[in-house]
Amino acid sequence: MMLVLAGCTSPDAEPLPAEEEPQFSVTSFPDWKGTTHLNESLNHTALENTSYMAYFSTPWCTHCEATINAYEQVIPAGQLVIFSKDANEEYANMTEWHEQLETNLNRTLDRPILLNPTLAEEVGVYGIPHAVYVNSQGYVHQVEIGKRENLTLIQNTWDETETAVFDPLTGWNEGS
Repeated sequence: MMLVLAGCTSPDAEPLPAEEEPQFSVTSFPDWKGTTHLNESLNHTALENTSYMAYFSTPWCTHCEATINAYEQVIPAGQLVIFSKDANEEYANMTEWHEQLETNLNRTLDRPILLNPTLAEEVGVYGIPHAVYVNSQGYVHQVEIGKRENLTLIQNTWDETETAVFDPLTGWNEGS
């Protein structure tokens, strides 16, 4: 029995290095899936290893259109997904919402629009418009709530998100 304890009681024994505990925490954007206004399936895996914006609004939010317009001008193609948070059947047709947006913005809007009130609830969307900048690791980098129209500020936040890398021991890299 003493043989088992021999190494533990030696005064010259070096303690085993403790595993480093993460110093920082981050929020992962939830997995999601849905059907776009074009009746195509889309889910989070289509955007793996890519920074993107998850934009939450509703078809009846006309003051949100200026914000969609601004984000749509800055966020690159394939990296902006528009979600409706309204589960009301009256507003469930995403094709109608897409057409309404194109008419009101007076241009083509080539972004997927999905109905996903469950995701909105999981993300904690309470006010609209609600934009979540997601980095290429799938982490929430920035959240913006309310009307946004300053293209320079949106571009700066997008650029930071594009280069943002999170390490649990050191946090976000510089500049993000």
